[in-house]
Amino acid sequence: MATNSRTEADARNNLQKYLRQLSYFDSEIPFIPIDGNKGSTTTDALRAYQAKRGLPVTGVADRETWEALYEDYLISLEEEAPPAGFSPFPSEPKDYALKIGNEGFAVSAVQHILEEISVVFPITPIEVMGIYDDATRDAVSEVQVRYLLPVTGEVDKLTWNALVRLYESAHLYQ
Repeated sequence: MATNSRTEADARNNLQKYLRQLSYFDSEIPFIPIDGNKGSTTTDALRAYQAKRGLPVTGVADRETWEALYEDYLISLEEEAPPAGFSPFPSEPKDYALKIGNEGFAVSAVQHILEEISVVFPITPIEVMGIYDDATRDAVSEVQVRYLLPVTGEVDKLTWNALVRLYESAHLYQ
């Protein structure tokens, strides 16, 4: 049966990608380039993986090795990925903004962010209560003034993104 050289190069690229992912988190598997080329570095990394996994150490990616390698690759991607993020800030309608009188989880999230960043950044701390009140508006306005945002006292997408960045920065210093 004739083989397609492009298919072989793609398979080598995938093999190298899987081995490289595992090598980031396991020093026993050598770090290799993803270049699609045949070579001793890929063979050595494959042998190291096979030995670690308890597979026959052949340096050849047989079916059993491929299946184990792909499974470990997927597990590694999931285990080593950062935690999934979420945003309580609504994406619809387009010009949505949190403002005086709003209530709920998104308002509590804004208040929590304001409370947390006040520990590191010079803004007035506020109480988390889930109601967008005058104190929340004033704290949001302080952030908008200090960080050169349009001063509305409302949390639109631009202000939300700035608050999240400040929150993430604040946690670097705590």
